[in-house]
Amino acid sequence: MHRIDFPAGSTIRLTATARADAGVHRWDVRVLAAGEPADLTPRLSYGSEIGGADCDQRIVIPAQDMDCRLEIGSRHAIPGGWQDDYGSVEDDTPDGLLIGFSDAPTHASPKDDVQLNFAFEPAVPRH
Repeated sequence: MHRIDFPAGSTIRLTATARADAGVHRWDVRVLAAGEPADLTPRLSYGSEIGGADCDQRIVIPAQDMDCRLEIGSRHAIPGGWQDDYGSVEDDTPDGLLIGFSDAPTHASPKDDVQLNFAFEPAVPRH
């Protein structure tokens, strides 16, 4: 599970992509108020199965009225359920974050099965 800060008033554009040959995965993003325990109900929750014929998904996470954090994860299908993917930060800049997920440890799988690309739009000052 990856966690990132989500400042009040900011908007995030999320692009989820998957390799067509990587099988079915499920990504999840939860928006929680900063400082709240992870077991509380999130303010917002996004997630979707991705892979196969559906390899490109986009959402906008709207600005919140308070500082929040995002909890980010991905899983892959196994018989009878889902298993957590291994995740790693591929790129981290002030304007964006790219997290790659794979169902194999990083050293065994040179390609990400799923990538979540977060583009940050700063808060617009109020006049």
